[in-house]
Amino acid sequence: MIKNFNNLKESGIRYGGHAGNKLGVVIDGENWFLKFPKSTKDLLRKVDISYTTSPLSEYIGSHIYKSLGIPVHETMLGIKDEKLVVACKDFRKNQIDYRLDDYNSIKNDYVEGLEKKLESTSSSNPHAINIDETIIIMNNNPLFNRVAGLKDRFWDMFIVDALIGNNDRNNGNWGVIVDNRTNETKIAPVFDNGASFNTKSSDENIEKILSDKERFKNSAYLSRICAFSINDKIINPFKYIESLENDECNKALLRIVPKIDLSKIYDIINEIPNEYEGIKVISDIRKKYYFECIKYRYENSLYKTYLKLLEKEGKDSWCLFLYIRKNRFIEIKITTKNQLIGHFLYNLKI
Repeated sequence: MIKNFNNLKESGIRYGGHAGNKLGVVIDGENWFLKFPKSTKDLLRKVDISYTTSPLSEYIGSHIYKSLGIPVHETMLGIKDEKLVVACKDFRKNQIDYRLDDYNSIKNDYVEGLEKKLESTSSSNPHAINIDETIIIMNNNPLFNRVAGLKDRFWDMFIVDALIGNNDRNNGNWGVIVDNRTNETKIAPVFDNGASFNTKSSDENIEKILSDKERFKNSAYLSRICAFSINDKIINPFKYIESLENDECNKALLRIVPKIDLSKIYDIINEIPNEYEGIKVISDIRKKYYFECIKYRYENSLYKTYLKLLEKEGKDSWCLFLYIRKNRFIEIKITTKNQLIGHFLYNLKI
């Protein structure tokens, strides 16, 4: 699973972004780039690790997207110059014929009458994206009608990013791929999931969080934020989802929640080796924290809100899910008449 990236040929292609250094490389004749962990020395708030764990977050977050059937860029974990890095495949077939138009570019398209509609969404917070502005643009820019599923992709990401704790889905890391020769436009696969989970906490701090129920609840749920705001206030994505006030967000919840398989997510996290050739990759306590966060958000917010939405729409449900994976993991969910009768999760020690 862990690769040695020390002797890869460099592609000479440069990649932008603010999430740490990147290096264009060639793997099996195709363009990839390595994302290095970002140093924490220049952060405004003091943290207790020297480098973020963003390569782990990129890999795990991307594989969770894949487990949900959502197109996402390919990723591999590896070692480069004694650091854990993540390799991300360049989803453009080549850099001449194909380009990425991110939402930051899309939102600048001139659309007649749009400027007036956006007057009420002005914001004084330069570090937040007004979600009402984004909604108005998606409802009025013809691109969102021309490219099927583009608006759905935004809301699907909103749900999944909440699940994995990705607080940096900004205007620059989602969009469309355009064929420069034909102008054919397709939704870009999901990319840039490196801000998922908790990338700036040490194992020692994580252990303290896990040992304190209130602190864990705050870390996993109550204090979660995203890149979006309402009335200049950064929103908690779970509170927004739980409000059931946005129909498009509700539809995404109905699409995503039935696809969430906690046992698959458990495997994604726990199949990562703890070390590679003497270099630390991930600790058992971090694996536990990542999974417990996912489980808490699913059980206490997304799944409960999903049931409320079914009830609101007058839909009844009766289902039993039983998963047994690799003789060591059991998950049972029982739902009837829009009520969660039981939800049990066991790790078998055999």
